[in-house]
Amino acid sequence: MRKNRSAFSNYNMVRMREALRYFSPEKLRLFLKIPFYLHINSGRYPGFVNSRTQAYGIWRFEQSGFYREAALNNLFPKSIIETCRVKKPAILGLYHIGSLGTFTQSEGSDFDFWVMIDKKKFSRARYEDLEKKLDAIVSHCRDACDQKVSFFIMDQKEIQTNHYLPFQGEETLVAPKLFLKEEFYRTFLMIAGKIPLWAVLPFQLQQDSSMKTQALIRQILADNDDLIDLGLIRSIPLADILKGLLWHICKSKSDPVKALIKATMIFSVGFSRHGSSRLLCDQIRQGYSKAGIDDYRVDPYKALFDRILKFHETEDPAGVNLIKNAVFYRLCGYPQVKIPGVNSPKRLLLDTYIRKWKLNKSQVKKLLSYKDWSESEKLVLERSFVSRLTQMVEYARKKIGKIDHSIDESEKRNWTLLTNKTKERLNRANHKIEACSCFLKRQHFTRLTIAHGSSGFTLDLQTREGEEISRIHRHPKLLGLFGWVLENQLYRRQQAEFKFNSPLHLFESTSTPISPDHLYLKFVPLKPLSDDLFEKEAAWSKMVVMLYYDEQTLTAGEFLISNSWGEYYLDEAVFKGDEPIQDKCRKLVRKMKMYSDEGTRIYICQLATMHDPKIVYRIKKAYTDNESPNHALTMRKKPYLDRL
Repeated sequence: MRKNRSAFSNYNMVRMREALRYFSPEKLRLFLKIPFYLHINSGRYPGFVNSRTQAYGIWRFEQSGFYREAALNNLFPKSIIETCRVKKPAILGLYHIGSLGTFTQSEGSDFDFWVMIDKKKFSRARYEDLEKKLDAIVSHCRDACDQKVSFFIMDQKEIQTNHYLPFQGEETLVAPKLFLKEEFYRTFLMIAGKIPLWAVLPFQLQQDSSMKTQALIRQILADNDDLIDLGLIRSIPLADILKGLLWHICKSKSDPVKALIKATMIFSVGFSRHGSSRLLCDQIRQGYSKAGIDDYRVDPYKALFDRILKFHETEDPAGVNLIKNAVFYRLCGYPQVKIPGVNSPKRLLLDTYIRKWKLNKSQVKKLLSYKDWSESEKLVLERSFVSRLTQMVEYARKKIGKIDHSIDESEKRNWTLLTNKTKERLNRANHKIEACSCFLKRQHFTRLTIAHGSSGFTLDLQTREGEEISRIHRHPKLLGLFGWVLENQLYRRQQAEFKFNSPLHLFESTSTPISPDHLYLKFVPLKPLSDDLFEKEAAWSKMVVMLYYDEQTLTAGEFLISNSWGEYYLDEAVFKGDEPIQDKCRKLVRKMKMYSDEGTRIYICQLATMHDPKIVYRIKKAYTDNESPNHALTMRKKPYLDRL
């Protein structure tokens, strides 16, 4: 145990040094201060909660390196440093999980902390006060330092048995639980508090589940009050393998490179024919004592990359080039691709792979020029990553067969959520508006301009840095282009302006033209605010009907429809040249009913030189005339008719 403690201390120190070296001075000060904000409760500092529940304090924080660093660098006044002892601390342990201290750390890396508590010692009021404290710190980090910080409150007993429950209520986390714990053990940084037992327990005891071993572990915990049992991982059920693959298909929407790498690791654990199913966290733990400063060979992601590369080389050579591309881009900070700094551990590993893969200069140059690729080229690469993810899921489903969903209600619910979110991610149905590249989605735009020309509509963008991107997307229909902006959330209302350049005007219920922003507000929120909406099949939620006019003649109708899952669809009603207005309105109504569910909100807009004040009445009349006794929705139940 003493040897293992020393090895863990060495490894944590090496990882922490790697994390700190990449911070800017401002981010470094913030990272060092955050544990102190959690430990104290002073009105002078972020995280203050005016309450008597004492929802603050980290177990033996005064013995941590963060306390010593704060004292050494005068980050807080002596009056705080010397009087910060807390008798009954709320937090048993504070740990960072994720990319910090690894090759994948970047300037934009989030701070993700696990806050470990003993829920039995928390009243509802104390738990809520802890949440308020964490929320206040998150807001401070975002507003004052432009740093995204997340805190995850975890109960020690529930984590030990792989449950991730809120203080009260049902579990909502849909991530594969054992792989979440495996990632925690593989990547965590010890900040302060108690040391996870897993990190120092002899390996042979971890693998033995006998009663004698369990008694020995209980004795170790009793003799070492600075250890905390967060549970061991002895095996991974095949159901969790499939759940992990589905989870990463959903996560691929924001980063397909990261999702493919993690999913391939999960796939190799469950379906390797020749290799070992040994968990990466166990492999990394056995290398704790060998960790050295600037030694890229002990990085957690080095072990991950080597695992998936070896898996493909030996068992699926056809997919190895795609995995090499993913590893290359993960090391280069996809989607903002740039080569790592000279002599950095990340660069040394990348150079090693380039030599091993025998990439020539032109190949490397092409990969590094990703930012200059066309939007269509970027999408081809992303779709190849997602296609590979889909292949792994299909293979896993065939091997696993039918999964018993009757384990318990929370698990059944999570399966439903995950299945429906995956369905939404892979949906390529007709009329559905498709996503843009992750590179474009990650940009911040200060101006969006829709231009109307003879060939349709085009979108011009201006980035926060002042770069002009012309004609990034085009569509023959206004709502086709507008829906693409909504689907990809390119318009951040508080940070950008949205312009419409056209000889025609947008109208709604009055003769005063409206702006694209006015149209945008009809679809807010653009995406589901909660996973709860994925418990049920998607239902139509909002619809804009755009009527096109040539002079005073209605020439076309198009429809932009969103559903409860946040998907956007485009459709149109086609008119004949000499068709009577009544027939046109009936066609519009038939299409409206195709995309209507209980509670669907519908808005009528016009694109014309002059406002048509009669069209809404005509559509309403056509709706009434078209109503049938068998139609499930009556006029009275249509809330949008009041709006009309």
